[in-house]
Amino acid sequence: MTTLTARAAIAALLARYDDDAWVALANRGLLRRARKDLEAVTPVLGGTTDVSVEVVVGERTVRFPLSGPAEATCDCPSPVTCQHVLAAGLWLATQHVDLAPGADPALDANPADPADTGPDPGQALHDELMALDAAALTAFAGRPAMRWAHQHVADLVAGDEPPRVSRGAYLRITFGRPEVVARYAGGGLDGLVLDQAVSQPARWKVAAVLAWQRAHGLVLEAPAPPRSSAPTERGLSRDDSRARLRASVRALLEDLVRVGVSHLSDASLDRLTTAATWAQGADYPRLALLLRRLADQVDLALGRDASADDHLLLDEVALAYGLVCALDAAAARGEAPAHLVGRARTSYDAVRSLDLVGLGGQPWRTPSGYHGLTCVFWSPERQRVYTWGDARPEDVPGFDPRSRWTQPAPWKGLATPATTSGRRLVLTGAQVSADGRISGTESTSALVTPTDSDGLLGVLPVVARWSDLEGSRGTRSLLATADRSAAWAVLRPAVLGAAAFDPARQTLLWPLLDHTGDQVTLELPWSRLHAHAIARVEAIGSVPAGSLVVARVRRVRGSWVGDPLSVVRPDREVNPVDALHFDGEARSSLVGRLLDTAVPDRPVDDGPDETAGPPPGLPTTLVALRSLVEQQAQRGCAGAPPGSVHERVGAAHRALRDVGWTVFGEPDASVEAAALLLRSHYLLQQVERTFR
Repeated sequence: MTTLTARAAIAALLARYDDDAWVALANRGLLRRARKDLEAVTPVLGGTTDVSVEVVVGERTVRFPLSGPAEATCDCPSPVTCQHVLAAGLWLATQHVDLAPGADPALDANPADPADTGPDPGQALHDELMALDAAALTAFAGRPAMRWAHQHVADLVAGDEPPRVSRGAYLRITFGRPEVVARYAGGGLDGLVLDQAVSQPARWKVAAVLAWQRAHGLVLEAPAPPRSSAPTERGLSRDDSRARLRASVRALLEDLVRVGVSHLSDASLDRLTTAATWAQGADYPRLALLLRRLADQVDLALGRDASADDHLLLDEVALAYGLVCALDAAAARGEAPAHLVGRARTSYDAVRSLDLVGLGGQPWRTPSGYHGLTCVFWSPERQRVYTWGDARPEDVPGFDPRSRWTQPAPWKGLATPATTSGRRLVLTGAQVSADGRISGTESTSALVTPTDSDGLLGVLPVVARWSDLEGSRGTRSLLATADRSAAWAVLRPAVLGAAAFDPARQTLLWPLLDHTGDQVTLELPWSRLHAHAIARVEAIGSVPAGSLVVARVRRVRGSWVGDPLSVVRPDREVNPVDALHFDGEARSSLVGRLLDTAVPDRPVDDGPDETAGPPPGLPTTLVALRSLVEQQAQRGCAGAPPGSVHERVGAAHRALRDVGWTVFGEPDASVEAAALLLRSHYLLQQVERTFR
């Protein structure tokens, strides 16, 4: 490549950068300072070779290699991309017109040169990424990074969250979890620009290439798994420890059914607790959480608690068994998919800038003895819901979820959580978990601006037909990762029904109907934390046409139910969000009676989990199979005559196949009765999900 060709190539690459690309490379403040520098100083071209170009900006010299500004260097003391690099890049990009192919015959001789300014400048960039093979990617980042990148992209695709790709002046690859955007304007792998300061950026660059290739039909072969893992303190590798754990958990779950889920003992509780601790140490957070939930269920059953439920326990045992079997199958392929392994809830990723609108707050209390406050936000840019919460054990003095609404906010620049409701805020330096939880770290700063009703209504994801809620809930697999943020919805009801209190359930029911007559029932279980919202909803009366209701919605036994959060009123010029749990005056004779009679609180979990159990209207053949499995698993199968369980389950499966449910195969005689019951029950739950 000649000197002039190198100058043209670098100038063409820089010309593809827009403000977003420059901000991703540095930050918005440095971009503003760079533009001010250009008003005072005119850069000049310095030394030029066939692989680099130098630009002098005042007293500083910036060197651009062929890979572009991502690898540019400056002789100033800044350890990161500085304003001089941005100023030099902005100036050199303007010289691209003078260096266009038509200006020099030497450039016309190479029509595939990166400086090509044809009708589709992204095509050459696309071809560059598609031409990268596994050897080139491995040579760039190393085999471990290549293995990580391949697994990360595969996990996102398997979780129905594939990276989004787009083509313009440059190529853009957007990862959803964690939220990282990679931009490619040319210059090879070194030229990829990430908008977040991630650890090991090389593996993210490889992941961006793999995501682009996969989106265009090219899937490179997965790298071979490592021969061995680093040994643990007991001399076992993590893979060996996980394999032993999976075998132990499978045996434990089968024992629960072999003994009978109605005949458990303290030994069962001890085994579940130990297995949960082991799973946490083996870095299986999802399995650890499931085992802890099972231990809690067994503890309730042993204590003869009224909330103990053998059917729910069996459902959870079958789900845990399915997860262990899926982990076994993945391990046999040398894989560890993230949606199966899980992720610790305390793991957060840095987000450079987060644009949000506040939708209100909700106090809550859980059966496990915690209470807290959750604030809900919508991101118009990222098209998803985020939450921030503060919680404490109930026995910690001085914390009240309702008072927390008006106490100091966690981020600099924000007075209280209440000031987020109905306003727009931009968080800088935010830390976000995979399920959309925003950390309350003090390093985050917030810029809050008011918004009117038109501005807010124009960016919210409004749902006007309740049938559309089904599609927004994503995949129906039992092992699919639950996206807690996806449970929140902004509803536009055609009819707001009158709220009524159900004395048997001690719950206020508020029906919302769409224009087809479908109904979503919003529920507020009685609690002193909910007393304000119950009074507001009871007296809400009519609302202006076009009002929206923000609620957390879930499917329960074939019907849509939800928890109301706020009402967005189009008639309000200032702060259109009416936070039902905090705003307005709470006047209600119902609440007064409940307080006077000292009705005990009903704890309400801060989670959108579906109610266990079969939905109504199931085919009789499915009901028969569930009844068979539940009865046998409750009393245990250890004393059952040999082959009797297989015979009865086989007959139920044949009846299902006869009516078209071919997924229920003939039981394998080599599989033990307890394992057969768990497999059949897992499959039954998966089929039942199609009826919810």
